[in-house]
Amino acid sequence: MRYIPQIRMDHQVSSSTRLGFDAAVDVYNHSLGDSLVTMDGELYRFTFRYDTPNTQVRIGLQKINFGPARMLRVLQWFDQLDPRDPLALSPGVWAVMGRYYFENGANIRAWSMIDAPEPWRDSWGNQSEGPWDIGGRLEYPLPAGTLGLTLHQLDIGDVSGISESRAAMDVRLDAVVGIWSELMIAKTEHANSDPLGKLTAMVGVDYSFGIGNGLYVALESLTSHFGNVGEDIPWVAGSTALMGTYTLGLADGLTAYLYAINLPHIDTQYMPMLGWQHTSGNWLYYIALYDMPELAAGGSMALPTGTGIQLNIAFNH
Repeated sequence: MRYIPQIRMDHQVSSSTRLGFDAAVDVYNHSLGDSLVTMDGELYRFTFRYDTPNTQVRIGLQKINFGPARMLRVLQWFDQLDPRDPLALSPGVWAVMGRYYFENGANIRAWSMIDAPEPWRDSWGNQSEGPWDIGGRLEYPLPAGTLGLTLHQLDIGDVSGISESRAAMDVRLDAVVGIWSELMIAKTEHANSDPLGKLTAMVGVDYSFGIGNGLYVALESLTSHFGNVGEDIPWVAGSTALMGTYTLGLADGLTAYLYAINLPHIDTQYMPMLGWQHTSGNWLYYIALYDMPELAAGGSMALPTGTGIQLNIAFNH
């Protein structure tokens, strides 16, 4: 069970300036049978906003995400959004972010964040002090889409013992079909190991077929190469994801997902999921069948391994 009360306040300072505040608390409990496993609560959002026609500044616990990918997100650096989650929930990061919008539709943003979640740092680093990260992103309009360039530096103060530099490029084009791609190059340094290089690339395509009420299909493929800097990069991992949605009516829809994970020396792991969603007023009902291999457990949805049924009932007010 989970309850997320939210509050949003806005104050129009002048005709071109606005102040705002967003806050939300995530109160939840996890139970197994008749036993309470855990009950807790934590801040979900706590953000101050300053807006003008061309700028926005946000300070506090907020969601920062970008990139055109839907399922295999190379640029999923600061959120845990899972497209299979009907509630689209994700923890935020404590950050300062500024954004400027140009007259031609381009925009640039820069951020600085403290103690952002990072698997490398969580497993190796010293968490006695909060590491600071900085980064920025440019989004530029194209005739039929958008181009993005992103830079990010983990732990500029080296308090966690691990630092990483990332550079990424992404593009989305919409013509007869939608097509997008994300590419990231990263270099990770740690005092107790050689520098590690990583190259990850994905490409995706989607199309809506005129079948019945409309069938939307998206396909993404990702490949990652790992290895020590200056040497060959022999370790290769890949994933493929297929998504389909079909509208049954104004209040009902079907969704299907199939993920395939390929790792060296391990058989391909498949994660199928088929769900039905129904909305009625403020109520949302979602039921899905899934199969989750042990190798793929621990995602943002935290589904148990094995074959199971997921049931979500949500009330929005």
